This record gives sequence, C-alpha cells and structure tokens, in this order.
Amino acid sequence: QKLNLSLSDPAAFNFYLEETEMVLKKAISSVMISAVALVFLAVPGVFADTPKKGGTMVYLSSPIPSLNPLHAQYDVGLVSSQIFATLVRLDENNEVAPYLATSYSISEDGLTYTFNLAKNAYFHDGKPVTSKDVAFSLKIMQKYHRFGKQMFGPVTKIETPDDKTVIFRLSKRHGPLLLAATTPRQLSIMPVHVYGDGEFMTHPAHKNPVGSGPFVIKEKKTDQYVIIERNKNHFIKELPYLDRIIYQMVSDKTAKRIGLRKNQFHLAVAAAVMRYADINSFTKIPHLTVSSIKSPSGANVILEFNNRKGPLSKKKVRQAISYGVNRSYISEVLHSGYSRAGIGPLPSTNLFFNDKIGGYPLNIEKANRLLDQAGYPRKANGIRFELGIIYIAQPFWPDLQQVIGEFVGEELKKIGIKVNQQPMAGAAAWSKRIASWKYDMSLNWAGDKVDPAIGVSRLYVCDNIRHQAYTNTSGYCNKELDAIYAKAALEADFNKRKALYTRAQMILLEDMPMNWLFDTLSHWFHHKDLHVPTHGYGEAWDLVYWKKAQ
Repeated sequence: QKLNLSLSDPAAFNFYLEETEMVLKKAISSVMISAVALVFLAVPGVFADTPKKGGTMVYLSSPIPSLNPLHAQYDVGLVSSQIFATLVRLDENNEVAPYLATSYSISEDGLTYTFNLAKNAYFHDGKPVTSKDVAFSLKIMQKYHRFGKQMFGPVTKIETPDDKTVIFRLSKRHGPLLLAATTPRQLSIMPVHVYGDGEFMTHPAHKNPVGSGPFVIKEKKTDQYVIIERNKNHFIKELPYLDRIIYQMVSDKTAKRIGLRKNQFHLAVAAAVMRYADINSFTKIPHLTVSSIKSPSGANVILEFNNRKGPLSKKKVRQAISYGVNRSYISEVLHSGYSRAGIGPLPSTNLFFNDKIGGYPLNIEKANRLLDQAGYPRKANGIRFELGIIYIAQPFWPDLQQVIGEFVGEELKKIGIKVNQQPMAGAAAWSKRIASWKYDMSLNWAGDKVDPAIGVSRLYVCDNIRHQAYTNTSGYCNKELDAIYAKAALEADFNKRKALYTRAQMILLEDMPMNWLFDTLSHWFHHKDLHVPTHGYGEAWDLVYWKKAQ
C-alpha cells in the first residue's frame, strides 16, 4: 500500500506488479469473511445470493487530485460517494428511496419538502448529523456547485425546527429537487462544525474529509492510492459489506491491462482501461466479466456548433452536417457496440428519453441539397467552405475525442466541407477555448445529471450563454424552448414532464444547434466473484460484496 514507484519507470514495472500482488494478498488474507443474513431495512437492492461481509476491493483509479466532494473529476466522486451520505438515494429500480432521511414528504402545492433524519446517524468524528448540517450543506451546493442554481435554486428558505427535521421552502415548484439529492456528487451532507469556518473550496478539511457515509478515510498517498475502511457506526448497521476499498491510481495503460489480467484490480471502468475495440478480448479472461451500469444518469458526445457566425449560423447548414455524419458507424464499428448512436439531445438512458422522436439518419443526398439551398455550392476544387473542430487530444480517451474528430472530418469531406483538426492539449485548454467562443465546432462530452432541468437545459437556454465550459457556449437562443424548459422544471407529474421534454427535443431537432453523435454507456470490468450493483450511478459501493472468499 505504500509503494513509491513510478509506473512509467520500466525498471520498476515488474517489481511493481509483484509487490502489489503481495500487498493485496496480505490485505485480503487478513480478513475473515463470514456469511450474514440479509436484512433489508433501508438497504436498496435485492440479491440472488446472500451477501457476505468482509474483504478488500481494489479499484483501478485514475489520479485523484482532490477529496473536495464538489470536484468534478469522476474518480473523486467515486471516493466522496463513499465518504458522504445523501438525504435520499436511488434504489434497484432507479427510484428515489429514503437514506439519511428515513422519510420525507412533499406538500400538495409542491413548495415544501420535509425530511426526517435518521436518529442514529453520526459523522465519522462521532458528532450527530443534525438538520443544521443539512441546511449548511444545501447552502454550500447552491453557492459553489456548478449546477447549484439548476438543482436547488428555488429553495429560498431552510427551516430546522429540531435536530432531526429539516424543511426546504421553495419559491416555485421544482421537479428536479429530489433527483438532485440522490447522489453525493450533487448534495453531500457535510458537518458544519468541520467545514463551517473558512473558504469552502480551499478548506483544509478536504485533505481528510469527514462525512457520515459507509466508509471512512484510512490512508492516502498523493498520486498513488487512497484507502477507505468500513464505517463501523454507519446508520445502516448491515452496511457496508466490504472491509476496505483501495483506489490504486495507475496512469500507464500497459500497467492497467496487466494488472487486470493478474487480478490485481477487481473493478475498473472499461473505457478508462482500453479502447472500445479491445474490450471483447478481455471478457475471455476467466476471472473477469463486464457489466453495464443501468444508470438513469447518462452522457452524450456532442458535435457543438458555434451558432453565431459564418455557415454555422444557418440552420440548413447545421442540418446538412447532421445528415452527413454516420452516427451508427461510430457506435457499431468504431466503438464495437459499446456506445449508442445519438438521436437527440437526451441520452437514451435518461428517464425522459423518447425513442420515437427519430433523429437524423445518414443521407448524403439530402445533406448536399441543403448546403446548395443554404447558398454554399461546391467550388472548382469540390470544397464549399472550411470549418475547424476542437477536441481534447490524446491521451484523453481518443475513442471519445480524437478518433471522432478525425472521423467527422472524413465524413464532412464527402459533402464538400473541409474540416481542420484542432486538438487541444488537455481538458483545461479545451475548456478555455470553448469558453472564449472562438471556435467553429467542438466535441463536447456533456452529462445529463439525471434530470434535464439540471444537465441538459443548461446547454440551450438563453440566460445561460456564458464564457464557461458546459454552459450554452454555442450561443443558441429560442424563447419558445426556454418557456418549455421553465414549465417542465415546475411540473411535478412525470408524464406531463415527459411530454414537455419531448416537445423540447423536437424543437432542438429542427434547429440543430449541435449534432448529438453518440451516447456514452458505462461498463465495469470486475471480478466474476464480486457482486457490483448496476443501478443508480454506479457508486453504491456499500452494496458491493465478495461471493466467495478471496
């Protein structure tokens, strides 16, 4: 657990593998695994076999730059989701269920949410979780979270009549509130006595975070590992099942693959380890299997257009480009079936997705006709005009960025558009460029955050045109669409909301401010004897257990 080796050092590589294997065997052998009876209580999930307590799971992690629960990096969220609890969580049916709040109620007018906290809930330092901690945490999210306004903006007053009751008063009905509260990535309940003093985003407590979740921070070493252990005083006594989780940070692709083969890592995000084309070959390794996360939270890679100037300011040009790109080829061939061709602004995993809306099938003839109608005939050299495309350069997930950028270039060449490749050196450079609005097209990987009022509308509404990545950097504005999104955010009835979001999708498909290329689907590599829940956000690791002693 305390290796001080660089995986980029070839001389140390073999020693790293042997040493890691020895450490993990020692860690696992020190654990006595005993069978326990399954007690449901507030535990979401129904299991085919009896969960067993004990054991260590090693997660193949990317570098974890911070333990601030508001940090946007994916693997940071996989740590904070074990350290911090939420008021509610998603159950095995991806429906909102009680958690830290053992019960809740919503007033008939939709303006009052009352949560009753578990009486046996304590933070890791032994202090009780109170309504004041919930009030503090919500205010932090409203102020600092990048989606704070979309998630919790209408909460204008928080009442704490007693230590175990918290009441949210809203200025208007807000459909997304409960869904937004189901993951620590969006509403971590944090102790005010720890984080209440000083600047939150730079608070020293982020070095050793204190929550009330199922695991506690045990040990960490920068750029090497984070170790968390079972919270023995968790408010759900039966959870978690595992004794500890090790986040082993590995950047070298070869080390990742060898580690998986040698069973040094028990869980990994498939796309973070290898190219899509290689996943099938690893499913043949006897101890490994691949599971798909059935999460209602999805993401799609979008070909975002700058709608402000030049050819892309014309709707027919944007429509022509959408007819000119073979999205099915991306998902079926380039991604070996591990992504899904996009047909609209909502990923197919979204609760409000409507698979009957159609989309833009490949139609080169129609694409050429639209470009002619838009006033861009082919010149003598066959080129109508040129456009640049920005994306994050390798080594950042080339299957989602550089491969796609180059493929789009080849596709658009067929309809007379020359595409100039403009790879950005890292996510920070890409974010700065798109925030400046100085681009033609960009590959944008945007998450929907479960509810369209949180993660989708932000890309299209007029009042969110900002110089900031993952906002409406395309400059698109449609007042009719704004009104629909505003109405959907107020509506509590699911079917009525779905009808409104279907209408919004149809408007966007007509205007095509961007082209929704493909949906990214989550897949885990994991040991076949490791039970990994596939519901929710793929972060309910208190429900992970070993089916057999390791």
